[in-house]
Formats: sequence, structure tokens, C-alpha cells
Amino acid sequence: MTKPKTILISAVLGLVLVLPAQTNAQTASDKFVRTANYFLMSGRALEDQSAIDTLSKFDLIVLPAEAQEYNKPFFAEARKRNPDIVILAYVPTVSWNSIWRDPLHNRLQSGIRPDMWLKKPDGSPVSVWPGTQALNLSGAWSDYLAEFASRDIVGSGVWDGIFYDEVSDSISWAGPSNTTDSAWADGYVNLLSKTRAKIGSQKIIITNGSSNSRFSQYVNGRMFETFPTPWEAGGSWEAVMQKYIDLQKTVQGQPPVFVINSNTNNTGFNSDYQKMRFGLTSALLGNGYFGFDFGDKNHGQLWYYDEFDANLGSPANQPRDLLNPANTRLNKSVWKRDFSNGAVVVNSTDAAQTVRLPGEYEKLRGTQDPSTNNGSVVSRVTLLPKDGVILLRTVQQITNAPYVNGSFVRIFNKSGQASRTGFFSFDPRFEGSDRVISIDIDRDGKLEAVSANSSRVTVLEDNGTIKAQFFPYTDKYKMGINFAVADLEGDGTFEIITGTERGGGPQIRIFNTFGVLINPGFFAYDKAFRGGVDVAVGDLNGDGTQEIIAGAGVGGGPHVRVFNKNGVLINPGFFAFDQNFRGGVNVATADIDGNGAKEIIAGMGRGGAPEIRVFNKDGKTIHSGFFAFDSRSRAGVEVAGVDIDSDGAQEIIGFSNEMFTISGFTK
Repeated sequence: MTKPKTILISAVLGLVLVLPAQTNAQTASDKFVRTANYFLMSGRALEDQSAIDTLSKFDLIVLPAEAQEYNKPFFAEARKRNPDIVILAYVPTVSWNSIWRDPLHNRLQSGIRPDMWLKKPDGSPVSVWPGTQALNLSGAWSDYLAEFASRDIVGSGVWDGIFYDEVSDSISWAGPSNTTDSAWADGYVNLLSKTRAKIGSQKIIITNGSSNSRFSQYVNGRMFETFPTPWEAGGSWEAVMQKYIDLQKTVQGQPPVFVINSNTNNTGFNSDYQKMRFGLTSALLGNGYFGFDFGDKNHGQLWYYDEFDANLGSPANQPRDLLNPANTRLNKSVWKRDFSNGAVVVNSTDAAQTVRLPGEYEKLRGTQDPSTNNGSVVSRVTLLPKDGVILLRTVQQITNAPYVNGSFVRIFNKSGQASRTGFFSFDPRFEGSDRVISIDIDRDGKLEAVSANSSRVTVLEDNGTIKAQFFPYTDKYKMGINFAVADLEGDGTFEIITGTERGGGPQIRIFNTFGVLINPGFFAYDKAFRGGVDVAVGDLNGDGTQEIIAGAGVGGGPHVRVFNKNGVLINPGFFAFDQNFRGGVNVATADIDGNGAKEIIAGMGRGGAPEIRVFNKDGKTIHSGFFAFDSRSRAGVEVAGVDIDSDGAQEIIGFSNEMFTISGFTK
């Protein structure tokens, strides 16, 4: 039986705002890891900017119901930052807290009749937690709470549903009282059924405290607090996990919503990464959310872990027992579950275990526990007792961005930190040093390809047949071609935008994917310049219109210009690096923060260090620079922006072509 919570309340806001419209947020079916925060604080705690920043990152949060009175602005701000966030109202079902003085609970208290209180046989009140008095679920209280929760809480329009706490199959554990265990369970059936009838099927109801099958038809799921929950089968991992998995199949509320809450058992030792991982990876054996906090005496932490940002994608199968493949019951063993972007492995035994993996996986790259999350590529893992690990599928080829075939690739987050292990990206259909891109040109779910050698562009269908071949600058031009592929017109069809390499004039031309010239082009710089021009395309201001970005080639300064789709100059340009540098600049675009507007990514050209900088549409520096490779190198760095982990924000890609320089393959 979970203990009722003491909710910490700060000063009341004297603001009156229009409530947002009814919400029906839902986590995407392919969103794993799913994170939760059981945050039982309101008032000033939800005004703090760090709290808003952190809580908005979670997929699901539980807040005190009185936050609707104290913190109306929080809901709009959180949903602005994270439109899919699920926000549930914390509602105790038994305990009345003596510290409640907010308008919501004042209204609730005004309707509580004397016969609604839980009493001992001598008529004195029952208290199950210091500072609280218990209400009687087996009587009229369950009717009243269902009505109040639906009308005054869910009816406020800010919540996605209700989190009913203190749910129990019985009451005899609290001592003699004026009810029975069977009547108590009946009271919960009444509460849950009437709440569901009043709020409808679109809102979420989850409980904390009981896995009673009688409740399943009315709820979306439950929380397993202090996992493995000690009042469930004595806290046995295997028993709690089996309930967790089985209940997801039987609850009738859709979608199923389950939360695994691990914590420090009230020690506050938030760097117990092994314990956190064990809870998280256990949660990932099912489809639930996960949170890690202080304990049942204080749910009010903003702890956030490296693993929370992992994007595993969609579940690919059910958990499998790696030590006993024929077993399907969740007993003590090593368990693995596959996802579209990786896998999770859990050791629930009392001994260290080493298991082989079917192929190579990449560990996360983190800062909190680098001994575990070190980015290494592994084909087997050793796990301590009661530990787990998240593994990602290795990246073997870049898609949706052009690169020099055979380049060595490094992947960085928006802060310039390496986020994945480097690799060589090579498409065997093309020659090394050709420029290539794999992209779904005809939007049929299959990847076509575009390549360019020193003079010719080739477009391949997904089956390898040639769709088009053409010479953007006549067949006499042999200096090399840069290109970008994008839907310039916003009409659902792609265009190929070309630029020249060193030795060519800085002319940009536009073709359709059949090689037909649809825009004769324009010169991004002086016609007499013979350093070529690098090209990129991106919507720099988030208005749905693509811009063409040009970077001066070798021999020119590292100058960047922005044009509209017709070649009209809309930004006279800026120097991405020292204007005296004469190796030119490589350009790309990337929406690194997921806000719908792309940033300009600039890499130093040949003769420069492999430095990358990030700018906004006006040339204002967003990131002052980092080195993608050894800072002593003078081969420069080519750049791209690709959403490697499918989280809606693009990573910054750095390409090293130094091996082609050494081999003499440069164009």
C-alpha cells in the first residue's frame, strides 16, 4: 500500500488567465525511452525557470491538482515547448491533508459531509499518515470525489487526466474501522467507473497502489512506485514485472499508460546510476514510462539522466530470455528487447552476467557514467547484478545529406559534443570520392540516390536503374560538382541544386530529378572567381520557404551568402571564419533545436582546420566553433545536418576527406 503524499505548496499567484482548451496529449507510438516525473510541488516551485525547462522535457508529469489554481501559465508554457507532454492531476483518494488551503481544496472540503470520514469503531478519526485524516471510499465519498474530479479538476481544461493515489484492495491494514475490505474494493470500482463515465474515454486515468483486475476496465494503467514495488509480492522483481507486462494487455483505457517509479529509497543519492538504469531498462521491457526520484517521502526532484534522451524508436518484439530462450515468464535472468533503433538488456539476477549480442551495437555516449555510456561499439556486454544497458544500432551510412563517398563521419549534438561513434560512410554503387546522397526522391518510402563525379550527375531509382544522367556545366567541365537535393518549390517534388568545385565559376543551377534545367542559374559571387561554390538549401526562418545558401570555394574568403529560390540575394553575406583565410567555406543547414527553422552550418575549407561553426539566418553566431577532427589537420571539414536518431532535431555532421587528399583523389 502506497503512503499518501505530503504536497509542498508555496505562495499563491494572484493571476487570472484564460484556461487553455481541452487537451488530449499522447506520446507517439515510436517514442522510446518514455520519461515521467512524479512532481508533487506547486506554487513557486513551478514558477522557477529551471523547473519549467526540465519538466517540459518529460513525456509525462504528475502535478498536484492545485497547480491549476497556482500555476496556470505553467501548462501553456510546458505544452508550447512539448506539445505531446501528458500532464496528470495528482488526486489522493483517501487522505485529507491538513495543510491544504488552496481554493480548489477549499471547494472540495465544502462538500465533504460528516458521514464521508473513515472512523474507528469508537467514532474517532482514522489517520494513515501524520497530518492527514482518512475518508471512507466505501460510502458517499467515492461518488463525491468522482463528481468533483471530473467537474472541477478535469473540467478546468488543463489536464490530460487523473492520477488517483492510495488505491488499495483493502483497508484492514489501517486498523479497525467502520467498513470492510470488500466494501473498500467496491468503493474503488465505484470511484473509477463513475470517473470514467464522467470524463469520457479520451482522458487518462491511472492509479497508484493496486493491480486489482476489477479496476482494469476503467483505467489506462497504474504506477509501480518504489520499483520493484515492495507491497506487490514482497517486492519481487519477477512478480512485479509480470504484473506490469500482463496489465498492459488487460486495461481497457486506451492508450495504456504505465509508470515505473524507481527512487533512492529516501536517501537522495541521485548518482546511483546502476539503480536508475535497472529501473529504466526494466520499464523498457514493457511499454511504460520511467522516472527516478528521492522516494515516497518526497517526490519533487528535477533529476534528468543521459539515458532519457536516447531514441530507441518502436518496439520490435517482446522481451526474450537470453539465458533460457525457451522461457517466456519474467523470472530472474538476462532479458533483451529489440527496438527499431537499438535494444535494451537487463540483468535481473544476483550475479554479474556476460552475454553475446547478435551483431554490433553502440553504447550511449554520456557524461554522467562514462564507464557505462562511453560510446563504444560492442558485440557482447557484461552487466552487474540488477543492472541494465541501452544499446543503439550502429550508424553505417549517412542518408538525406550529400557527402564524398568513403568519407569518415563524426556526429555531434548542437553543443558540439560527439554523440555517436565515428564511421566511414561508403555506398558501394559509386566510386570513392564521388559525391552521393541517398534520399527518397519520389516519396514512396524507398531510398533513391543521386551522385556526381567530376562532370556528371546521375540519378538512380531505388532498384538501381538509371533515372537520369546530365552534365550541369556541359561535358567539357571536369572540375567537380557540389549539389543539394531539396523541394525548393514546396510542391512535393525535389530539385537538384548544383554548384562547382575548385576551377569552376561560382554558378548555381537548378534541375528537376530528370535532369531538366528549370532555372538557368545565377552566380553567387563574381563571375571571374574560379574557386567554385558550395551549396546548401534550408528554410532559415521557419516560414515554409526554402533558401539557397552559398559558400565561396577555395581561393575565396570563408564568405556565406543567402539567396531565395530564384537566385535573388536576400542576405549580402558574412564571413564564417577569419576573412583573410583563403580556403573557402563548406556549408549545410540543420534544424539543431527542432524549432522548425534551420541554422547555417559552416566548415572551414581546404587548408583550414576542421572547425565547424553555427549561425542563424542573419549570420549571428549560435555556436562559436568546435573541431570535428584533429585541430592540427589542414584538410578542412565538410558538413551536413541529419536527424540521426529521429528525435526531430538534426545532428551536426562533420566529414573528413583527408584520405582522398593523401591518395591524390581530390578533384
